[in-house]
Amino acid sequence: MRSKRAMVGIFAGLVSIGLVLSGCAAGGGTADPSTSGKAQLDPAGDTNAQPASAVSQGGTLRVPLQSFPPNWNYSFIDGTLADTDLVMQTMVQKPFIIGLDGAPTLNTDLLVSAEPTSTTPLVIEYKINPAATWSDGTPITWADFEANFRALNGTDPAYTIADSTGYSSMASVTQGATVKDAIVTYKTPFADWKSMFAPFYPASQIGTPAGFNTAYADKIPVTAGPFKLEEINTSARTISVVPDPAWWGEKPKLDRIIFIALDASADVDAYLNKEIDLVSAGTTERYGRVSGAPDTALRAAPSASYTHVDFSSSGIFADKQLRLAVQKAVDRASLSAVIVGDLPYDIPLLNNHIYLGTDATYQDNAGDVGSFDPEAAKAILAAAGWTGDGAVRTKDGKNLTFAITIPSGAVSSSQMAQVIQSQLAAVGMQMTINEVASDAFFSDNITPGAYDMTIFLWGGTGYPAAGASIYRSGAEGQNYGRISTPELDSMLTTVVTESDPVSAAALWNEIDTAVWAEGHSMPIIQSPRIIAINPKVANYGARPGAADVNWKIVGFMS
Repeated sequence: MRSKRAMVGIFAGLVSIGLVLSGCAAGGGTADPSTSGKAQLDPAGDTNAQPASAVSQGGTLRVPLQSFPPNWNYSFIDGTLADTDLVMQTMVQKPFIIGLDGAPTLNTDLLVSAEPTSTTPLVIEYKINPAATWSDGTPITWADFEANFRALNGTDPAYTIADSTGYSSMASVTQGATVKDAIVTYKTPFADWKSMFAPFYPASQIGTPAGFNTAYADKIPVTAGPFKLEEINTSARTISVVPDPAWWGEKPKLDRIIFIALDASADVDAYLNKEIDLVSAGTTERYGRVSGAPDTALRAAPSASYTHVDFSSSGIFADKQLRLAVQKAVDRASLSAVIVGDLPYDIPLLNNHIYLGTDATYQDNAGDVGSFDPEAAKAILAAAGWTGDGAVRTKDGKNLTFAITIPSGAVSSSQMAQVIQSQLAAVGMQMTINEVASDAFFSDNITPGAYDMTIFLWGGTGYPAAGASIYRSGAEGQNYGRISTPELDSMLTTVVTESDPVSAAALWNEIDTAVWAEGHSMPIIQSPRIIAINPKVANYGARPGAADVNWKIVGFMS
């Protein structure tokens, strides 16, 4: 399974909003397996996994970012980006860590234990590591859990949050036997409770709306991780971290990590010039440029993200029939070909919004509404009153015209937009291409729903319930196009309380069928994570699915 959590960045020429699908371990599901003879991506990933004892002490790792986040609070509406999560994993904690096998395990640096003490109501007791301390010297306590709950439960609109899922199911957070004991009581059951409080921020900074919204805007004042902030340079678009001497856990191997935000293909040039230590190689052009580079290892895995075309109800696509017509008029296989190109891996179409093809619970729910059929698209348009044959259709004196918004410099997005433009023109729909600045792509366009169509990725967290708000109605959450129905709302409310995995999977697939029928969005493929990297780098590279990075053991082999 996969769950969704919004993050963004330009990945392989696409905008990759790191939020997505549920994160069950890769298993027995398949998404239209082909007989292409190309290599299969290894669901176990390829990170040059090494024990800490085999990794040298010291060195600087230079990591490219796809965007430069405006806010380092991952739970803030404009902070929920893949790049935010990647960087903040070096400096803040999560109660549970997603491993290379896709399963969550207790983070013993933060917690001694986290267990249900009651099921009716659901009560979780978090026993905090006695040594766990914020970088300003204050201990991590139950009050930090309470502040995160208060900020994220959705009851106070002054907190500009990305998603209240899970937190809105909580009734209270109280102190247990000591200040190192947090008791979380739920008013309604929440199956993915292990996904909560991730990442975890200090009450001293996010305990008020002003602090939550601005304390981490272009700064990182308080942390609690193996690394601490060294410098944020907004002009150079770099952020560097160094080991925190106050860290109570296993000492990290690296002396420094420098994250560098680079536009479009500038990251490939930087890699070839040995200015960074790794780069995404997930398109034919990028793969071709780096595959023969000296001192380069190519590491590949299926990621926990998928490329999709998204609709917004803010304009012409408030009409469901137009959304369904586009789904029939666009050949998703041709969009897949743009992304995959000549990559030497077999990457089939994805026919599910909720589950990835590597999930055991995956099933093809696209059905007739998700199949390519231009004649059916024409029939839908004609039935909806849009007349015309071969030219731009009209209705009530208005042309059937709209735009697709993409970030400038995103080559694959531009190519896909041109393919879509041509295919829609064939059925009488006129689509223009609106390119906007990449750093403003989400904040000014997608988050406020100010678009007709767009292309980006959802990136996974490992928990299906984390993506519920993508399909739920209302202004809050990650349903940027504001497309939903009361029936979907009801099913989503039910599924997040379902603790039986078989029943939950069946209901999630029912939800996906309804999402297809509503014309909410069109998934294309599960993205490959292909990384060109300095072969001496250990414990980093092509992480499978939603696996977290263990920054303590990332480093260089001697």
